[in-house]
Amino acid sequence: MRWTIQTCFAGLTCALLLTGCAGIEKPVASLSAANMMSPSGYSESKVSDTQYQVRATGTESTPKARIEKIARARAAQIGVEQRLKYYKVTNVQFGANCTKKHEFYKGGATTAGSRQMVMLDVVYAKEPPDPSYVSAAESYETLNGELNSEVIAPEARAIAEQEARAGCAQAT
Repeated sequence: MRWTIQTCFAGLTCALLLTGCAGIEKPVASLSAANMMSPSGYSESKVSDTQYQVRATGTESTPKARIEKIARARAAQIGVEQRLKYYKVTNVQFGANCTKKHEFYKGGATTAGSRQMVMLDVVYAKEPPDPSYVSAAESYETLNGELNSEVIAPEARAIAEQEARAGCAQAT
């Protein structure tokens, strides 16, 4: 079979139509750094050599439990990267990251957004001072594996969207 531009275009068009028929699911956050173009993901602030504050923000359809798992996985990953073998989360705070609708003077607008977020206070140690500390390497491996294999049901995505809107007091 000889591939031509028309054949490739026809195949791509067919794939896009099938995707459209199946329905497009909104994405959920993954274990990746947040940035200006993609606000979902993790970020951290170093408080001291053994203390960090780790934040994770989801997409509109990311369940709160997954967002917390992303933050915990990043906390464990920091321990591995900094060669601090043990860590514990000392505080967990949930909230919402809300954006307002913005209209442009030449037309067009951005939609209001609502994303759930979590912030963890984390303490690290080279040796565990007490039994509440866990292994950073083992924890990271477990959490990363769970995040990579996790499938979020459409119903859970819809509930996450409702919770995010409620956190921002937006009507559905």
